[in-house]
Amino acid sequence: MTVFKKSIFINAPLEEVYKYTINPENWSQFYNGLSEAERIKGDGEVGTIVKTKYSMLGIHFPVKIEVTACEMTPEGAKWSGDMTGNFPSEQTSIYVPKDDGTELTFEIDSSGTPENLFGKIIDKLVTDKMEENSAMHTLENIKAICEGAHSV
Repeated sequence: MTVFKKSIFINAPLEEVYKYTINPENWSQFYNGLSEAERIKGDGEVGTIVKTKYSMLGIHFPVKIEVTACEMTPEGAKWSGDMTGNFPSEQTSIYVPKDDGTELTFEIDSSGTPENLFGKIIDKLVTDKMEENSAMHTLENIKAICEGAHSV
């Protein structure tokens, strides 16, 4: 198992960032490597299940994402989801209001590489680094989208 944490400051109100990112209709717009959902059951709240594909090195792997936590309080917000399939992981997003914007942190607990030919060829250290880079690109995408929408 590999656990890593990445954070970014977004110059947009927490509520806007939170509402945009928990909506499964938006996930493929910002989540690096995630395809448009094939099936969505729910609206991003606890119990939502999304079937989609995750792409790495041009190979598309079927995954299922289930939302396990989704709450907003005056102090901030938290969202968690479990991804099952070829890239099992748990992602928690922590939203904290800061300087009229939002500090968004991803905490990702990745369980490993696919148990197929791809997984046998590529080293776990490589996939861990790729997933960490993907998380940072995802945060950068969220920042660009939310700051762009906020400035309109």
